[in-house]
Amino acid sequence: MPHTLDQILPSLEALGLWSYWIIGLASMLEAFFATGVFVPGTLVVDAGGILVQQGAIDFFDLAWFVAIGSILGGEIGYWAGVWARRGMNTRWKPENSPSYQKAERLFRRHGGLALVIGRFLGPVSGLVPFAAAVAGMERRRFLIWNIASGFPYALGHVAFGYFLGDVITRIGPIATRLAIFAGAVLLLLAVLWWLIIRIERMLPFVLSILRSIAQAITTNPDVAAWSARHPRLAGFIAHRFDASRASGLMATLLGGAILYVLIIWAGSALDFLMAEPIVQADVRLANLIHAFWTPWLLKTAAHVTALGDRRVVAALMASALVLLWLRRRADLSLGVAASVAGNVVTVALLKRIFDRPRPELAYFVETSGSFPSGHAAISVAFYGMLFFVAWRLGRLGPVMAALLAATLAFAIGLSRLYLIEHYLTDVLNGWLVGALWLLIGIALAEWWRETRGSVASPISGAMRAGGIGLAVVLVLFAGWQVAAYDKARNVVAAQTAEETVADIASLFTAGKAPNTTESIIGTPLEPVNVIVLARDEAALKAAMASAGWTPAEKPTLGTLGRAGWALVTGLEDDTAPVTPYFWRGQPNDIAFQKPTADKTLRKRHHVRFWRSYFVTRAGLRLFVGAASFDDGLDWQLLHHIDPNVDAERDNLVTDLRNAGVVATPEMLQLSKARLGTSVAGDPWFTDGKAAVVTLK
Repeated sequence: MPHTLDQILPSLEALGLWSYWIIGLASMLEAFFATGVFVPGTLVVDAGGILVQQGAIDFFDLAWFVAIGSILGGEIGYWAGVWARRGMNTRWKPENSPSYQKAERLFRRHGGLALVIGRFLGPVSGLVPFAAAVAGMERRRFLIWNIASGFPYALGHVAFGYFLGDVITRIGPIATRLAIFAGAVLLLLAVLWWLIIRIERMLPFVLSILRSIAQAITTNPDVAAWSARHPRLAGFIAHRFDASRASGLMATLLGGAILYVLIIWAGSALDFLMAEPIVQADVRLANLIHAFWTPWLLKTAAHVTALGDRRVVAALMASALVLLWLRRRADLSLGVAASVAGNVVTVALLKRIFDRPRPELAYFVETSGSFPSGHAAISVAFYGMLFFVAWRLGRLGPVMAALLAATLAFAIGLSRLYLIEHYLTDVLNGWLVGALWLLIGIALAEWWRETRGSVASPISGAMRAGGIGLAVVLVLFAGWQVAAYDKARNVVAAQTAEETVADIASLFTAGKAPNTTESIIGTPLEPVNVIVLARDEAALKAAMASAGWTPAEKPTLGTLGRAGWALVTGLEDDTAPVTPYFWRGQPNDIAFQKPTADKTLRKRHHVRFWRSYFVTRAGLRLFVGAASFDDGLDWQLLHHIDPNVDAERDNLVTDLRNAGVVATPEMLQLSKARLGTSVAGDPWFTDGKAAVVTLK
């Protein structure tokens, strides 16, 4: 699976000063064609730019590390080209690779300038230094152009990451978390498919070049003399890169991939154990998803998640093993059995070790631990192996098999998140565990195929007909389980017991009630500046309606589309959704807005309220609110708030008093006077006071 920014950013930020070295190393590995196929170096550099925008690391320090790493990667690629030219043989045909052809044309047309241009051309970037060496570019001239190309790449991508971070922080005012989530889903799928296609196109060419380099090295007199002195070690190394044997190059690549996935898995487990902000973000995301549940999406997610149910997997696995037995494919049967069995045992052990409770808002009742997600793990280990089998049997091409496997695993993991059966870190870790056992299963299948010789003739006759019939019955059983999938529903956790309070100010001074709102990742946002004491939510809505404030609708595709159109065209939309904020880990329960004189969505008064479990002795509930005013647009696209949030607090109180629904407000000092920024990065200031109003 490719890495995404939500995985990369927390890890980089946690590394502190080491993040410079990690980002520089990533830029170096991507600048070398052999490792650039797998290492998302540019994505890591862009993530570093986001950290610069957040103030975690320095712009120019990072640019130096990225530039030097990129230059070193180019140097390695150049010397690889030198060695490949010396070891050219009839098997190496670079003209068969479209990426190499593009790199060669670029170099012929622009000379040394091609190194600068190529840095920004994705798969071509690592091949331009190689093409320069094969074309015989003089060493000193290459060095000058290589150095000259590293700095534009570094400055450009770090600046792009900075710009991306700024956009991410500003996009909140016009897109809710649901819209961002949907966009992230589509973007991640696009990146996933792009990476798979890129690997498929580049891998044969990379292996061909590596063979040429290996031949040049083995024919070198110094290497030959060293091999003669150390025959056993030389033989071991030669065997590791023997492409004609599964125990050679195939085993080396799979072993490296397994080690790579294992390291990433260990890092994600450490994040869960040690990174409290990540755990808190898990809870906030679960609470936010719960606010956007809809019946038809819940039903769809339930059918998708059924694909990871043990009954469905067991039936499909039995069907696959029967069909493989009929074809006498013991190698593939071993791979499927090992992948699934190892995955199931590993997940069971990890669940017992971590013993993480399930989310309280889960849709279905589950009794096992939450970390890692068994459904996410089996979606990779089992279904990935099925598509590998389909490729080995010639039923699917390698690209289509990889795309279908990745998409199905992604859909099952996403269903676990939407049903809130797991937290985000559970699903990510489950995918990694599944990937580990998928690679082990493939390695075992390839080893068995090589060591046991040719495949026997398939079984025919009545036994074949009976086997196919049994396989069909098992598939139909699995399909029926998916179509009719249902489980005991979880009873939504009861609200925290009500707490009667005599002194509202003491709630905030004692830390029981935070004096600020937060983003989904815990970043402080606008302050709590209004508290309404009301019997219930209906009374609050009636009072706000009397004061001229309208409830904001819940975010859906329809309401988001309508609000976006109103924002662009300047039309009125009195019920447009409001970006969810968090208070005590919960998204706002309700929001209200009031149009301005120009009657457009570009300028509006709005307030978010949270229904607390605190009640007064008179039985009035505390509705904690944060009011602010959208006074225009940034870049003619993004909402900008008025920095004086206290003025919006006073405006809301005035409206309620003029409507005759509240008594004289009381002003509570919740914090000292302070400054801050909104979710869009707009500055605000406050005197630290909140207006406490009691509904009549």
